Amino acid sequence: MVDSAYAAKEEGDQAMSGYRTAARLFPGCHLPTLYIGMEYMRTHSFKLADQAICPLDPLVYNELGVVAYHMKDYAFFTPFFI
Repeated sequence: MVDSAYAAKEEGDQAMSGYRTAARLFPGCHLPTLYIGMEYMRTHSFKLADQAICPLDPLVYNELGVVAYHMKDYAFFTPFFI
């Protein structure tokens, strides 16, 4: 994804724009919202990251655990890593 290249170069606005476009073009796919959440985590916006990541998809449990850890919600993140 070109958007990941923007994120790697610290071009968060362009990366977010691309991820939002991908989310709009591919509804139901967990990857764009996962990357949106990861970009929010990179900027330390953990509450926004928690809202962006879909909690129903088991493929994103690791990122949900990381968000909960950074928010110091230890009771919530423990099941994601056990």
